[in-house]
Amino acid sequence: MSDQIQFLIDQLPNLLWGFPGRRPGGLAMTLILTVVSVGIGFVLAVVVGVAHHSHYVIVRFVARAYVRIIRGIPLVVLLVLLLQVLTTGLIGLEISVLASALVTLVLYSSAYQGDIIHTGIASIPQQLLDDARLQGARRWQLLRTITLPYSLRSMRPALVSQLITVFKDTSVVVVLGVAELTTNARIALGGDVQNAPYWVATYLLVGTIYFSVAFTASRLIEQNGRNETSEIV
Repeated sequence: MSDQIQFLIDQLPNLLWGFPGRRPGGLAMTLILTVVSVGIGFVLAVVVGVAHHSHYVIVRFVARAYVRIIRGIPLVVLLVLLLQVLTTGLIGLEISVLASALVTLVLYSSAYQGDIIHTGIASIPQQLLDDARLQGARRWQLLRTITLPYSLRSMRPALVSQLITVFKDTSVVVVLGVAELTTNARIALGGDVQNAPYWVATYLLVGTIYFSVAFTASRLIEQNGRNETSEIV
């Protein structure tokens, strides 16, 4: 047991922020992947969610097809497929696996968030929109002052759940060798059979790190939401 504890202590810095010469990595890289993919994905998701309610049939069709296609493909398949599409064939970009992983996670996150925002927009009382139109509000004003604020507030729990899901799903980029938390755990263990006794302890530590970050983020966001509600009341 003491050997396992010492092994975890020695590897903890590598799990948290990466191996020397390959930083940021580990948990730091996982957080970067999560924040960037969810942040950029949210901007795209707003467009997708609003497009679901467009007056134009073709716009609604494209938005719904985008969500269904991205959601219908397993993330691990999407990661490998997009990397192949970007780096070979007609596109042939010189892009790193990290950039490819980020693009994939942005698309993945935007599809799920877009569907959440679409649901939030659909839940807005029609009377509220009609009253705003009677007061002379234009469509972009409705979007800025009523549609988005109302839908985002009502869909906050679902968006928080999606944030946590993306945080955990970043572990899938291990298939590309991106140096995030799960990848660094695998590297730390290596292929040495002498490290076999440390496998369970190492992945228990990795699971604990994921849980701790996800639980803390969830509690902080929920607390912030309660504070905002109390201020309104």
